Amino acid sequence: MSYDVITMGSATRDIFLFLDARDAPVIANPRADPKREKLIALEYGAKIDVVSSARAIGGGGANAAVTFSRMGLTTAAVVRVGEDDDGNRILDALKQERVATAYAQRDPKLCTAFSALIVAGEKKRDRAVLTERGASSANNFSRFSRGITKAKWYYTSALSGKNWKKELRDISQTARTHGIKWAWNPGTAQIRAGLSALKPFMKHCSVFNVNRDEALELAGKRNSIKALLSSLLAAGPERVLVSDGINGVYCADSSAMVRMSADPSIRAMEPTGAGDALGSGFIAGLVAKHDITYALDVGLTNSESVICKIGAQEGILRLRELARAINIRKHTLSYV
Repeated sequence: MSYDVITMGSATRDIFLFLDARDAPVIANPRADPKREKLIALEYGAKIDVVSSARAIGGGGANAAVTFSRMGLTTAAVVRVGEDDDGNRILDALKQERVATAYAQRDPKLCTAFSALIVAGEKKRDRAVLTERGASSANNFSRFSRGITKAKWYYTSALSGKNWKKELRDISQTARTHGIKWAWNPGTAQIRAGLSALKPFMKHCSVFNVNRDEALELAGKRNSIKALLSSLLAAGPERVLVSDGINGVYCADSSAMVRMSADPSIRAMEPTGAGDALGSGFIAGLVAKHDITYALDVGLTNSESVICKIGAQEGILRLRELARAINIRKHTLSYV
């Protein structure tokens, strides 16, 4: 079987804990740490009531796969879960979403990745995410897997294992050898490694996707978004996508640099999965129409739908919902 997209990345079981702002205030870090400017404070030794909770499935590899499948693309996911109930739930959910699990792996030693998200603050948008990487840290892309090269696109999200460089080398070289387009949304481990460590892989990218803070960390301080985009493009990818929260999203290639503004009327409920929804929605739009404006619209609309729900997948749009959702959004395209 051939696929439109094969995703690679994590698959997690998420639990959201919504706390009263009085029990979990957001405070300035008394140590004035620029990397940890604000903290969520919990009383030491206290038993704190949870106002409400929710359980969901997440992880970049799973989230992107659900976007692609719901938008009508034949999709498979390279994910790794434990031999436990959470792993069963994740694989069952992917199958229900019509995501092929032929490349999914079961780890006999490590548990399925798990995240607890503490959501607090007056606006209910402040959060801290506690993550056990578990089996996702041992995820393995094998270029020898039957049918793994029969794809139009690869989509890689965060890789957390210690062998992530080998994984990226296998993915990028397989994509190049077989003429597969490759979209890459690097994770924390890759961003911390720095631009020089990522350049050998970026030059094989069709789309390199990061948020603005990550772009700044990679490219250093720049006087303008134009300089920042230029710096990332110089590292070799065909196209760069930089999300910027309520300011929208930037896209640059050798021919143009553009910005699509976000809809100012959106009232976000919870931001988990916004980046995954944007990046995968953008690629889904490219596959559908090969039009940058349309792809940006799809990605931004999908992301805005996700942040209006709890969890990374509840708000992911289906193909039948997409046209109407785009029509009611207030997005504006401009040149940078």
